Amino acid sequence: MNYLKHILFVLLITAIGVSAVYAQSTLTMQNVSVINEQGHVRLSWEYDGTEDLVIFRDSLAISSLSPIDTIYDPSITNYTDESAHANLTPRLYKIQSATTPNDIYTPIISTYQLTYDYDSCEAVINIHWTELQHNDLPDNQWNPSGFIIYQYENGILQETNINNSHSSYSIVNIKENTNYTFKIGVEWAETDSIGFSNPVSKFTEMPQSPDYINAIYTRANGNNTDLKFEVAPNSELTTYKLLYSTSPTGSYDTLKTITTTDLEVITTHENSNPNAEITYYKLVAINNCGNMSTPSDIINNILLTLEREENTHSLGWNYFKEYDLPDAHYELYRSKDNAEAQLIRSFSNHNTFDDEIETSAQEIVHGLFCYYIQAAETGSSEYSRSNTVCVYLEPDIFIPEAITPNGDGKNDELKIQPDLSLLPGKYQLIIYDRWLNIIFQTSNPGEAWNGRYSSGKKVPTGVYIYYLKIKIPDNQLIEKRGNITVFYP
Repeated sequence: MNYLKHILFVLLITAIGVSAVYAQSTLTMQNVSVINEQGHVRLSWEYDGTEDLVIFRDSLAISSLSPIDTIYDPSITNYTDESAHANLTPRLYKIQSATTPNDIYTPIISTYQLTYDYDSCEAVINIHWTELQHNDLPDNQWNPSGFIIYQYENGILQETNINNSHSSYSIVNIKENTNYTFKIGVEWAETDSIGFSNPVSKFTEMPQSPDYINAIYTRANGNNTDLKFEVAPNSELTTYKLLYSTSPTGSYDTLKTITTTDLEVITTHENSNPNAEITYYKLVAINNCGNMSTPSDIINNILLTLEREENTHSLGWNYFKEYDLPDAHYELYRSKDNAEAQLIRSFSNHNTFDDEIETSAQEIVHGLFCYYIQAAETGSSEYSRSNTVCVYLEPDIFIPEAITPNGDGKNDELKIQPDLSLLPGKYQLIIYDRWLNIIFQTSNPGEAWNGRYSSGKKVPTGVYIYYLKIKIPDNQLIEKRGNITVFYP
């Protein structure tokens, strides 16, 4: 009886000991991550047993898992699979005891393979990720609770969390000629650790857009406007569009497409009417996808206007680059009777001026006065130029009230003062008798009336009627009518 009790006691103690061993031997997968672009995979686990562990990986040839290595040291809790090629395909892993595989094992877990496609024209990178599925494997794989998108732009990290229903993600507003690296983090439902996909990298190489395009000048050229822009030397693009608008903040239309490798783009807006209209321009670089990239600053033509009040010419103009007013200087030029224009005043960001034409008793000032404005940013030798405006300053025309054509050399003829032969333009002088019969007429401003009929006979003493018409160069019309008395002292 005592012997039987002893046997039962030994069996009980043995069973308790074995149970204790099993209770203490736990194997838990902690993380499975692809660690580089070559697709190496690192596994990590927790294990408190003493048995050897076998690492299994799926076979590319058959739909099953096969052993790839054995861990003989129970203190080792990580493993790197350098032959996984998980950058080419997702891989399945599990770890189990070499002695009691049905009791000590991990669930099957898949790596995630990340791929991408780049749409340079839409400036989008689409990333896609997949895990490995085998229909004949038991449904004990780990499940993700969410994903983290890791985006590195020139080394600067940005993270985006998305839910577990996604298998792709689009990154928009991708910059040209920029280094990007992406990977996804897998938040496993079974653990607090995060697994990682293989990283993928892309340099978004395209022909380099210019760092800047500077608008240099607009110049009125008759009814056309000449323009110049300066392109940054880093530009690898050769196509540009010249855009124009009637408002700096309005919609811009394409005026022309320009193809050039020059860094100075000089062009003309034909029939732009710079004498009456303000037009706003910008030059935009066009990339290989036909999309606009770098725009220039906005520049406009300078419209000069003139109002005359007696001998004062009031001038006004709009600023060049008026949308974003730079530090600039302005110069006002004036010419008289088509002589070479002279600088008469300089300004700093000023747009009005009254030009008072000085006269004196000794000098009767008249003639064609023309003006234009030049403007440039401070420090620049390139200038914009306005339209040219002209006004004819007519002389004070003196017509005597009487003549005495007696041949004494004093007041013998009607001569218009000042000498209208100096005035270019159309001229007509007509003398009527009191019955409105024409007794003298001329279109020569240098010809005077000497008080005779066309036959040469002297007209009798009396009152006669004159009519004077002058059309001066700026198309102003001067008309004068009155009486002139002829008598013989």
